[in-house]
Amino acid sequence: MKANLHIARQVQAAFTLMEMMLVLAIIALLIAIGAVTLGEVDENAKFTAAEAQINTLRTAVLQYKTNNRMLPPSLDALVTPPANARKSKLAREDAIIDPWNNKYLFRSPGKNGDAYEIYSAGPDKKEGTDDDVVSR
Repeated sequence: MKANLHIARQVQAAFTLMEMMLVLAIIALLIAIGAVTLGEVDENAKFTAAEAQINTLRTAVLQYKTNNRMLPPSLDALVTPPANARKSKLAREDAIIDPWNNKYLFRSPGKNGDAYEIYSAGPDKKEGTDDDVVSR
């Protein structure tokens, strides 16, 4: 009789295959939800980083304009100034690359009547779409 009780306790203490599969399915579901959420956070962070980088580039453009009494012909002039420029480089090479690994775009005059505009084509890499990040 004592031996039967001992065996019964061992059987009750173990998980069934069905319980293990259910736990694994729940864990997989939670991981999938987390991955989707983190992907959205990562994309939002890229937009925020692009806005911050554009503001930094605006400062470098203003510095170029102050030193040379004219706007730079392109953002490349901030990295490698033309021969007639008064100041050495104002930005690093990677400063003019957006979070989607494309060069920021520079337009002078800007679309909205501004003297210039710095913008990124965004993740779709196409100008004029809703995902563009534009200087304000």
